[in-house]
Amino acid sequence: MGVHASSRARAERPAWLPLNGEVIDSRYRVDAVLGAGGMGAVVAGVDLKLAQNVAIKFLNPEHAHKAEQVGRFVREAQATSRVRTEHAVRVLDVGSTAGGLHYIVMERLEGADLGDHVARGPLPIQLAVDCILQAAEALSEAHAAGIVHRDIKPSNLWLSRRSDGTPLLKVLDFGISKLAPAADTSDPKLTETQAVFGSPTYMSPEQIRSAKNVDSSTDVWALGVVLHELLTGHIPFEGDSVSAVLASVSADPPAPLLTLRPDAPPELASVILACLEKDRSRRISLKDLARRLRPHASLVGAISADRIMSTAGPTASLLPPPTPSSRPVTLGQTDAGLATTRLAPTTAAQRTRRVAGAAVLLSVGAVVGALALLWLRHEPDRTATPRVAASADNAPPPPVTAEPSAPPSSVPIVVPPAAVASATGSPSSVVAAPAPSSRKVRAAVAGGATAPVAAAPATARPSATATANVAPPSSTSMTRE
Repeated sequence: MGVHASSRARAERPAWLPLNGEVIDSRYRVDAVLGAGGMGAVVAGVDLKLAQNVAIKFLNPEHAHKAEQVGRFVREAQATSRVRTEHAVRVLDVGSTAGGLHYIVMERLEGADLGDHVARGPLPIQLAVDCILQAAEALSEAHAAGIVHRDIKPSNLWLSRRSDGTPLLKVLDFGISKLAPAADTSDPKLTETQAVFGSPTYMSPEQIRSAKNVDSSTDVWALGVVLHELLTGHIPFEGDSVSAVLASVSADPPAPLLTLRPDAPPELASVILACLEKDRSRRISLKDLARRLRPHASLVGAISADRIMSTAGPTASLLPPPTPSSRPVTLGQTDAGLATTRLAPTTAAQRTRRVAGAAVLLSVGAVVGALALLWLRHEPDRTATPRVAASADNAPPPPVTAEPSAPPSSVPIVVPPAAVASATGSPSSVVAAPAPSSRKVRAAVAGGATAPVAAAPATARPSATATANVAPPSSTSMTRE
């Protein structure tokens, strides 16, 4: 229910509620009743120490002796305080009066909930998208804190204005202890059932089967229902009774958006269908929802979409823990009943095995590398060495060894084998010859004779050769290394 100043008429005061003007715990003054229901009531008040307006939520004393109900009431305050975003109502204090009334003090907002707004007609498309994106931002923070709201509906989405006039949406009533508006108190049993399990028209199929075994996708389903309602004024699953609505949610397709709102972009209809996937494993995520709604939002909504897409928190879940064989992720519940997600710890034995395995791999690699280096170092040179002929018919000459004491009478001319020019001097006749790798090639020249030296065949021009005259030394051999 709405817990702040609203356009609704003031509810009738329950007999157990403090009177107007009464001060509780010497700090909070009660001014007026804002709403009342089977679970409790909400009043407008003033924090006398801080001189600021507040909203005070009281638990019905009929439930004060029930540990489960008191636990839910306190858990709501704890869950709300963990969601640190401007799009969640702030919890300021928690306590109990001398008479045993449990209460929660929250900020008081001006405005109205979306239930009031949609009762006057469908919202403009951009405003509806902005509201959903701001609600999704609050839920993204809640899911990162391990909290599933489980009761998203228009009456729990409060629309106010910032000082610059831009819309500001706040998500109310985190936790499971819900208060219904005064107009819905005709059936206290139905009110209490909704407080425990959620509102039937906004419940996902898995929530209908089990209110406890749900995860963050349940809140995504509810956002899809709310978006459809904000755009059309109707819920996508209708029935004559609660059971008929639940049956429609479980089995029927949603009412077509474009039939009820022809001017809506087709992409919005596609987004709503993605939110209302009955198989939650195929349901859209909050990040994908933000990405697809962003083009239809104002600058305010686009800011919320960017924040959602940059959030990297874990996904909240109230699903049972996985079996021991599922080791990557372990889901557990806190004593307060709020789901948390944590990585499975690594044992000391696992860390020891990992270190030993890495050491073995490094040792094997070092041995293999050393053996490879030794093999390469002792491998014989198998490169073929081209021969240089000492005569025209390429017959190898016999090696001639020079006398060490005989000095040369003239400086020998060495012809480089890499490039030998032909007699014509044409650039095209230049032939590249491969250099010998390691063996010494010796060309002996007889005394006074001119020995033609043939270049080794080249791949480009195998027929091209060149000759050069070498000055005859007295008794010296010409050696090309």
